[in-house]
Amino acid sequence: MTGDIKPQTGHDTVDALLYAAHRVRNAADAALRERGLSLQGYKLMRALENSDHSMREISDVLHVSPRTVTDMIDGLQARGLVNRQSHPADRRVTLVHLTAAGRLQLDAATAGAERTARAAVSGISETDQRTLLRLLDRVAPEDGARESVRP
Repeated sequence: MTGDIKPQTGHDTVDALLYAAHRVRNAADAALRERGLSLQGYKLMRALENSDHSMREISDVLHVSPRTVTDMIDGLQARGLVNRQSHPADRRVTLVHLTAAGRLQLDAATAGAERTARAAVSGISETDQRTLLRLLDRVAPEDGARESVRP
């Protein structure tokens, strides 16, 4: 036991789901920090991997406030991993760009993140992983097709 307190929502399945997600997230964050990135910083840089994005787009993708994105970008920019650029068609929009140093950092972090992800599910067979994925896709669907929750 790591000393973490398990969630107690009153529903064993939800508690197990939240606790498993917490363990995976902590392991991923710890592995990434060994490579100089937080999990959030890694996710931000992954969002920039194939194209530049506005601060608003990053906020939407990461589901964090614009202020949090600004702080994250400030930290990554100070380290030379990203930079800000004016949008070519709209000067009111600032685009964030992954630098060459950022790409190298991201490549190194991605290798570690992939190892951590594989380790997180290594005790589950391939068949069970596919089943788990199908089941998780049905948890809290985004289309609003939720059952009402009764106390």
